[in-house]
Amino acid sequence: MDCPDELTLDLWLADALPSDEAAAVAAHVRTCATCAAAEGAAQALDVELHAALALDAEERAFVSGLELASTWRTSPSMAGPSWGWIALAAVVAGFVAWLVAAPTFGSAVAVAVQVGLVTLLLNAALELVFSLGQTLLDLIRNPALGLSQPLLALLALALLFWPRQLIPQRSTHA
Repeated sequence: MDCPDELTLDLWLADALPSDEAAAVAAHVRTCATCAAAEGAAQALDVELHAALALDAEERAFVSGLELASTWRTSPSMAGPSWGWIALAAVVAGFVAWLVAAPTFGSAVAVAVQVGLVTLLLNAALELVFSLGQTLLDLIRNPALGLSQPLLALLALALLFWPRQLIPQRSTHA
């Protein structure tokens, strides 16, 4: 057998190869000095990583003082309802609400389509515009204001509400 590639060696070291292929790689490593050296280097790296990640005595004392096991393990009577059951209940309640409300909204949409929703909205918008226009004309024709010519009164109102940004500001500095 030729030397296996690096990935095959890594999979063999991790016990992730099928048994027949793992046996062939193991037999090769026993007879090949290069592959045996690669296995030794990988095992040395593994030992070095475990040593680097291991907790020292001070860290172990700190972690043991936290009593993590007692805070993470609560009795079933103290745990209360789990979030999974609450989420399931919310989904079921939403589904039931939809089943109850959907026919009502469906019939309202059907009526709006029959009447013509766009026509209804356009009618309301035009009614609003015309009522505002009528109110403005009534205000202009009011004899108490003394405005006998409505067009001049409309021009006066337009100039009164004209945006002030268009009028150039006079400089106060000389």
